[in-house]
Amino acid sequence: MRPRALGFQLVQWLSAHLPLRTALQVADIASDVQWRCAATDRRAVQSNLSVALGASVPDTSPLIRDVFRNFGRYLVEFFRAHQLPQPEVQIEGYDYLLQAQRDRRGAIMLTGHLGNWELGGILVRRLGFPVAAVALPHGDPGMNRLFNRQRERCGMTVIPLGQTATHRCLAVLKAGGLLGLLGDWELTGNSIRTTLLGQTVSLPRGPALLSLRGRAPILPTFLIREGAWKFRLCFEPPLWPASRQPIETSLRALAQGYAGALERYIKRFPSQWLLFRPIMETR
Repeated sequence: MRPRALGFQLVQWLSAHLPLRTALQVADIASDVQWRCAATDRRAVQSNLSVALGASVPDTSPLIRDVFRNFGRYLVEFFRAHQLPQPEVQIEGYDYLLQAQRDRRGAIMLTGHLGNWELGGILVRRLGFPVAAVALPHGDPGMNRLFNRQRERCGMTVIPLGQTATHRCLAVLKAGGLLGLLGDWELTGNSIRTTLLGQTVSLPRGPALLSLRGRAPILPTFLIREGAWKFRLCFEPPLWPASRQPIETSLRALAQGYAGALERYIKRFPSQWLLFRPIMETR
């Protein structure tokens, strides 16, 4: 197992064996070390914050450190989710979730690297909805096993990104389930150009294609941290695929609709946007 995977395994062990408050404090300390040492990640966060805020963010800004700290807290919360009681959660837009599931159809819960996306899917599962998450691959098989085991332990169905992923995703939607996807990081080379934060970027094309092929709405969904084990689960109005337009027009409309929802949350909670890759690299 590579050093990075060993680091995540250590976080999992600490999360499981320390009181929550202590684990979060340790996560803050470890995140501060990473913030000081990981120059490439630090520059990526600085670049993304500058785009999000529409102004140059200096490398001394405390917002950059806050992003690293929020990532550490995200890990503790995720790896501890199966042990702790239900967190304090305020839900916004629950009716939008019900609208997206009308006629027992499936829906695509599209989120980003914002707040705690893993815990968001788990909390929706605890509301009684079947949830399958498409898992982005890590560079180390040990890390894949570590994260997927925790997702499954919390009641999630895991669909690894790969050759059979599309077929399995469409099967989930056909069965009326919820499909969790990340939409702010393009990994497959199958992208779509859209506008985010005033910039032209390439976002994943897959969610819009699945929406059209599965005749399922996209439901922008975000779990925002509001305190220690305290969150706000937000559902935005569902985006319905248009079947009477040219395919490319429909795809772009869906992608722009999601990008608009993501942009609003990034601007409100910039220190919770945990993307350690410059968004401008996806131009």
